[in-house]
Formats: sequence, structure tokens, C-alpha cells
Amino acid sequence: MEIKRSNPENVAPPVGQYHHVTVIPRDAELIVLSGQIGSDKNGFLPKDIESQFVNALENIKAILESEGVELNNIFKINFWLAENIDRKVFLEKWSEFHKGNPPATTYAYVSALANPDIKIEIEAWAAR
Repeated sequence: MEIKRSNPENVAPPVGQYHHVTVIPRDAELIVLSGQIGSDKNGFLPKDIESQFVNALENIKAILESEGVELNNIFKINFWLAENIDRKVFLEKWSEFHKGNPPATTYAYVSALANPDIKIEIEAWAAR
């Protein structure tokens, strides 16, 4: 299965690490993850958003692995942040995660998430 990603020339280039368009093949099965927070596999939630970000990405990776789906099959990801994140850490960890082939992405700040200790939630959609 080939997921097509592109940045059309008739719009401005992306302002970050993402593609404007992702096209999923017609016969693909969709894998939709609930928003993943930054707790580790034992349920520990670090206090800082950077550690929560890393854990949330690891949770997405683990869930997709349990379904036999590769990270490259993520076609849409949404970041919901309740506070500022160190931009350098974000870009480094996000680059490691998508390995140069980022999906369509939404990055938004919200006033709060489900619990005041949760500082980031990441929602991912994949296909197989």
C-alpha cells in the first residue's frame, strides 16, 4: 500500500514539518487512535510537557506496532498542547518519529485538556 503525500505548488509551502495533502488508497483499512497523553506504559505522567510529548509518541508507536502498522502509515496527526513546548525538543523528537516523511498535521494550543496535569494529547490516524 502506498500512501501519497504532497505539497501542491499552488499554495504556500508548509510552515513546519508536515505535508498539506495525504491520499490514502481506496482499499486501505483505517486505524484510528484515541488521543494519546504523555503517561508511560506504567501510567506515570511526568510533570514537563517535553517528557509527556516523548511518551505520547512512544504510546502511538506501541499501539501501531500492536496492530502490525508502521509509523510511515500514519496519514494524519493532531497535536493538542495546553502549554508551550521547547521548540528545539519538539522538532528533534518529531523529526525522529516521522523520519523525514511527515503526515498531514494539525498543531494547536488549547486552554486545558481532560486533566490539569496532562499537558499534551496526540491523536493519530493510520492506514494498512
